[in-house]
Amino acid sequence: MSAAQHTRFASPVTLLREWSERSDQQALHEALFLGFTVDLPFLEKVAIPVARGLGARTAVIGDATQGLYDPVDVRMAGRSYLHGLASCQRAFHPKVVLLIGEHACRLAVGSGNPTLSGWGANDELWTVVETEDDDSHALLADLADWLDALPSAVELAPWSASHLLELAALLTERHVNAPAGPESGARLLHNLQESLLDQLPRGPVDELHAYAPFVDEAGHALSGLVGRLTPRRTILGLQPRWSSYDAGAIKRALGGFDAQIRFLEETRMRHGKFVEWQAGGRRYALTGSPNLTRAALCTSTRDGGNCELAVLAADTAPLLPDQGRITSLASLTGRTIRPFESTGHTLVLLGAKTGSEGLHVSLAHPQPLPVVISTSPDGSPGSWTRTGTIPAGASACSFPLPEVPGAAVRATCARPDGTTAESAVVFVYSPVHCARRRSADSGPRLRYDYTAQALFADERAARRFETDLLRLRELTSAASAPRVSPAGDAAAGSVTSSGVDRWDAYLADCRRMIGAPLTDLAFGTSQLDLPQAPSSRWIVSAVTVGVREEDDEAHEDETEEADLPTTSEPLAPYVAPEQRARCRAWAQRWVGTLAGPDGSAAAPVPVRLLVANLYVQLLAAGAWEEQDQTWRGGLSRLLEALGSEDPSSEADHDAPPETRRRLDAVAAVVMTLLAQDATFTGGGEHDVLAARAWHGSKAMIARAEPAEAEDLMIPPERALARVTPWSEVDRLITLAQEDDPYAEAIEGLAAAGWSVACEGGLWEITGSFGNPLPVVAKAAERLGRHHAGGVLVRARSKSRWAFMAWADPYLVLLNPPARVWFTYQVRPPATPESRFSGGDLSAVPGRVSSAPLQKGPPEALMKILAETGLTYPELVSRLFTLDT
Repeated sequence: MSAAQHTRFASPVTLLREWSERSDQQALHEALFLGFTVDLPFLEKVAIPVARGLGARTAVIGDATQGLYDPVDVRMAGRSYLHGLASCQRAFHPKVVLLIGEHACRLAVGSGNPTLSGWGANDELWTVVETEDDDSHALLADLADWLDALPSAVELAPWSASHLLELAALLTERHVNAPAGPESGARLLHNLQESLLDQLPRGPVDELHAYAPFVDEAGHALSGLVGRLTPRRTILGLQPRWSSYDAGAIKRALGGFDAQIRFLEETRMRHGKFVEWQAGGRRYALTGSPNLTRAALCTSTRDGGNCELAVLAADTAPLLPDQGRITSLASLTGRTIRPFESTGHTLVLLGAKTGSEGLHVSLAHPQPLPVVISTSPDGSPGSWTRTGTIPAGASACSFPLPEVPGAAVRATCARPDGTTAESAVVFVYSPVHCARRRSADSGPRLRYDYTAQALFADERAARRFETDLLRLRELTSAASAPRVSPAGDAAAGSVTSSGVDRWDAYLADCRRMIGAPLTDLAFGTSQLDLPQAPSSRWIVSAVTVGVREEDDEAHEDETEEADLPTTSEPLAPYVAPEQRARCRAWAQRWVGTLAGPDGSAAAPVPVRLLVANLYVQLLAAGAWEEQDQTWRGGLSRLLEALGSEDPSSEADHDAPPETRRRLDAVAAVVMTLLAQDATFTGGGEHDVLAARAWHGSKAMIARAEPAEAEDLMIPPERALARVTPWSEVDRLITLAQEDDPYAEAIEGLAAAGWSVACEGGLWEITGSFGNPLPVVAKAAERLGRHHAGGVLVRARSKSRWAFMAWADPYLVLLNPPARVWFTYQVRPPATPESRFSGGDLSAVPGRVSSAPLQKGPPEALMKILAETGLTYPELVSRLFTLDT
């Protein structure tokens, strides 16, 4: 079911409230609010909490020069929703509200800004589309096309652009898969490439009515309208005190036509804009955001006009009120032109985003001089600190230290005349915090917060930690127990994001499970918080040197003046001699918590990585005596735990690929340590243990990348330390890779219960699976590692199939029944597997184009076909012949 209707008094708040009162309790997945002026504190009172409470990922985007808020009054931007700014030569002026649920959709296109006046006090006009049961509407398809084209016509931060492209893809996918509906009816018009006036039909028409609160002072829009429609009679509506117009300009524009003025009552501000006409016994109306100005109606965005959005509909009810005094054009007098008011910000900062790689900021345009970026926790005076500088000529920059989500950011730049330009304030956007809300956060977790220092130095903390690990193992081994949710699993209501990688979301889940300090230790994502020797006479450089007490005074000046080399090398923890026996015992017991009674890996991945990290740190601290080789047994059991996957654990299967890469790299470090003073062909006790571990972990080690576990390659700073350098780890990885390059990929796919075959350049993956998207993405990534020119893969079950062509960084997808080629750009650290593992195309960022099958192959597919020697007709024939 779908419907579109004009309504004068509907407010987007009503749409949200109606959604919250749905009898089917359908979750809201996406909420988008677009406007010219945006009042963030108002939205945070009436709209954002409702949308987020319904589960929606929410975005608010407005004109970069118009913001009705003080930064200190904004509390949720960046933390709960994406606040983006858009910039073009004139005004970014569309008014849109889009709500997308699992099966339903609501779209409102109109004249009201997301402010108290626009959503409450003013008399506005909206066109509302309602769909249910996975239905679609022509206006939704038009909106998808506009959202897809918008980032190329106006300036947006990359993450805001990606967000809009994702919504466009979601609407397109829904429209393609929806039952066919009537093509006639209301359609969406925009002016990105062509003016709205040029898209109106040519006259003559019987009668023309028009109203907008702003009529340009030269009368260009009115003159253009009557020139195109050539009406026999024209009525222009005005509010005498509140409309902005020039009587002389109106007379000049309408002087050659039969025109009258209707003065409308002023009980409330009439902000709804419309142009309506009658022709051939039918009434037509153009409603939406454009005023009766040259920049709105007569000029495209490309040519320097506003960015506008309107609905053209037929057979509409009359929009010009009957009430009000009619007067002749000649009697119109006065000039009430209100000048366009801007914030005066000539330096436009489009947005700021935080992630695992740091703080990213984006300007609308590069500046001739360096731009200083400052941040504040809340935007209050006196709280601003300088973060860094965007170089001259650059429009974007990244700073290595991530900023707190929701923090205020501004840019300042010196002008050539000596004055200073300052941008409007933006708020740090965190894709993880703003992701689609989870229905419940009841996953198992540790009861206490721990640090590595406490575990090594506090016996009570170590004992609690073991108990916590055992409890966590029991919870996660239960069939009904929640796991660490895979980021991007749309069914679980987890992260879908623009710009958000599943890695950030997965780390957020892990921090909820085991705490931030231990998560950072397990995954090597921050500087280690490890105990050091309780002496102030240690200088950390490339080598740690002990200084005798009596030499302190003699070397004090030399130490202060010396330019000591800095290093990012991980530091070995300090464990006091009297604590080493206890730490050895606890480490062995921690390893024992990783496996269940039957030997399966009952502990979650982050816990396994954490225990492995702690064990390696203790070896580097010299916790075992030289003749004590009991550490080898613990390493062997660690390798088994790292390489084991719980078949019943969705978390193990659906964790982002960065997790697998970390597991592989940590296993390589552990295996390198275990192989020290041992051979894989010898008959000694240590040799047999190492050989058994090697054969069990060889596949993992062959995939490993040393850089993924660089934090565990600790320099030998302590006596009795057992450490491994990069070169030894790299040598072991090379040894593991000296086999059939495809064997590991095929073995991994076969282990999942799928058959793998390659014929004529096309890989076929068959098996029993419901959604082929995650399967084909996994196969394409793994097989593509050994195809430099690209790989062609199809995954097929009994009822569905999907085809993927992959050559870094471009991926082309065909996902029947939609006969559309979708082209994506997938750049590191993202991978095809990480992008498509959720199986929901609406959650996949990075789409760059789409084209119907009958129009031929995309350019990226043609290049891959040329490398594989397969022609396009042959590929299509094979795909659809096999399909039938």
